[in-house]
Amino acid sequence: MKPNELRAEVVRRGTTISELADRIGISKETFWRRLKDPGNFTVSEILAIKEALGLDSERVFSIFFSDSFLEETKAGSRS
Repeated sequence: MKPNELRAEVVRRGTTISELADRIGISKETFWRRLKDPGNFTVSEILAIKEALGLDSERVFSIFFSDSFLEETKAGSRS
């Protein structure tokens, strides 16, 4: 995960981490812990962030998944 890119999206959308955490139904403390240890975001939280920030799927993948994971996924879909 790229926490700085998620923070940048929050700012671009004119909101705050606290507001986003509230919108997706977790405490701001939990959200900050997830940012420090990004592998802990659940699928439902990622989908809620996608919805709350109005992100498209490609942007969500670029924020939450590593570049190597994305390359492997693209390579696998071509076979």
